[in-house]
Amino acid sequence: MIFAAKTTAAGLIALLIAFTFTLDQPQWALLTVFIVSQPELSGPVLAKAFYRIIGTAIGAAVALLLVALFAQERVLFLGTLALWIGACTFGSQFARNFTAYSFVLSGYTAAIVGVPAALEPDAAFYIASARITEVCLGIIVAAAVNHIVLPGSASAALWKSVAAARQALLDYMATLAGGGATKSAAPLIGSAIAIENQLASTVFEDGTMRARCASLRMLNLALRSVAAAAQSAAEQLGSLRQTVGPIGGRIEDLLSASISALKSWQSGDIDADGLGRKLQEADARVRLAEQLFATPSTDRTALASASVVSALRELFHALAAYAAAYEGCMSGKAAAPRPIRVGRAYDLADATWAGLRAALSVVLVACFWILTAWPHGSTALILLAVANARLATMGRGVLIARAAVMIFALATIPAFLIVEVLLPLATGFPMFALAVGPVLFGYAFLMSRPNPKTKLVGYLSALLFASVGQFQNSMAYDPVGLLNTSIAAVFAAGVTLVLWAAIAPASPEAARHRFLRVARHAVSALAAPSSPIDIIEFKTRIADALDQLQSGLHLDQPADLADLAAAIHLLAVGSGSQERGVEGLAPPSNPSNGAQMPAIYANSLLRRYQAQFPTEPGKEDLRHAA
Repeated sequence: MIFAAKTTAAGLIALLIAFTFTLDQPQWALLTVFIVSQPELSGPVLAKAFYRIIGTAIGAAVALLLVALFAQERVLFLGTLALWIGACTFGSQFARNFTAYSFVLSGYTAAIVGVPAALEPDAAFYIASARITEVCLGIIVAAAVNHIVLPGSASAALWKSVAAARQALLDYMATLAGGGATKSAAPLIGSAIAIENQLASTVFEDGTMRARCASLRMLNLALRSVAAAAQSAAEQLGSLRQTVGPIGGRIEDLLSASISALKSWQSGDIDADGLGRKLQEADARVRLAEQLFATPSTDRTALASASVVSALRELFHALAAYAAAYEGCMSGKAAAPRPIRVGRAYDLADATWAGLRAALSVVLVACFWILTAWPHGSTALILLAVANARLATMGRGVLIARAAVMIFALATIPAFLIVEVLLPLATGFPMFALAVGPVLFGYAFLMSRPNPKTKLVGYLSALLFASVGQFQNSMAYDPVGLLNTSIAAVFAAGVTLVLWAAIAPASPEAARHRFLRVARHAVSALAAPSSPIDIIEFKTRIADALDQLQSGLHLDQPADLADLAAAIHLLAVGSGSQERGVEGLAPPSNPSNGAQMPAIYANSLLRRYQAQFPTEPGKEDLRHAA
């Protein structure tokens, strides 16, 4: 409710200022308010606003350049515009968070400014300055309202996420003792990625967080190492339970002792050093019991039990390192032993397809516009450029585009009733606000809901309402124009749907191949004689790739779960007891030796994913090899 009220107020204030100064198209100020607003937090709003200003300025400058060069040559103008949008979309795949948003914004702002300016080249500079003014007005009002009126703290949300990640880890450990050995540790990796993303925007709100970035990143690295060790332990426990049935005796005692120690640490009864000592004591008791009370067993059972105990010991080392990193991070006293470089899972093939898709969308609709002389072809072109560039940084393009087609079609009905039936009866801004405000509030309220589908409905409906409303200080009501603008929006969403479904469509198989390409590149970089990346950057790059792999798989399918589990083992590189240095995160003395294990995993995964081909070995054999 608070977010909805703040966003509605910001939108109405932006419109009032735009009306007062008779700006050219005030709806861009309203659109910008809804685009940059983030539920409950001010930090992401400030970050998004900062990068949006940069992207808008660059895009407007490029648009003016294109108009100056090709205003009389529409084919050259539209072709160059398509190349620019494709290049910006390509570049967005090599950036993170709001930096990627700034890339795509630079691309589609050139369409927003350039297309109308090319139709009126004499007024090109006026159109560009008007768009920048309207967008900046929306940014400033949204940022001011979110930062002043009942601001939500991004720092508080970040620390809540850190605490939630610790609780998720403790819950996962409890499942190991309770029999949940097949549960994936991937959500723990997702938690680390989410914390990293939150940190990127929190520094805009709280300057003190910059000094704690290093300790937070060390904590995230420790969490990723725990996830890899926990996944290995879960698989070994699952294998043992399949071999001998319910486990008991020493392994059960070891698990129980570890859970008890973790609970004591969580409650504050012991610190990280105390947790490490208790885990070592539990391990020592098991070793002593093995020597004093050896029990007869088959070779297979003995081997499975030894593998479980070894995996649990590695997990205990990782847990102790995580506890030390957690306490150091929360106290604010810990410092990273060296600068931490965070890697990203770049993939040249994916970036190329994204850029080609965005450029092709502009070319196709531009050709349709020229051939049919559609009066609203320019609107469709702008919306399509925005949609394809924006989806490149969001993922799940087919699902979002399909939803956009339905939402735009249905949202036209209330928009038509408000704009063409109710607004003509209103006089003055108070009556205007009374007619428009409830609709904006309703859409903002839907945006604040935790359900992603509900959030998407509110967001897209608000964008359509602001686009078709064409709000002006002196309204000119045009029902046919409103319907044509809605048709252009549905058309743009439909073409986007076709392009995302036809060109390099997302699928579990595509997600696997993408992960393998990223893993191969990371392993090659780590194993190179003069390694361009260290073990920490390798881990963060693989974790980012794992997060993307998880979002692209069907985790209700056993085969996809097995693929994800095998991929998680890559995070164990550099965390073995022989390589353990500073909190379990030090790089190996010989990078090429440290890279042998990930290379084996990457190659075995590649063979496994290609096992569908007749010339390759069976999938089950490759799973065991991995």
